[in-house]
Amino acid sequence: KRRRIITGVQRQAANVRERKRMFSLNEAFDELRRKVPTFAYEKRLSRIETLRLAIVYISFMMDLLD
Repeated sequence: KRRRIITGVQRQAANVRERKRMFSLNEAFDELRRKVPTFAYEKRLSRIETLRLAIVYISFMMDLLD
């Protein structure tokens, strides 16, 4: 097997891309947290808690429309 040699510049570029990706993902979760109703005094929801609450909220809203 051939081993791929990664240069310092390539690694740095990959790190920048990963930071951008994570920043974008965190912004999306923050936006979702603002859309899903919660109590003001609750702690900040984790990603999985946010997704689970969004699923329940969407299901509730769909039932409301039926």
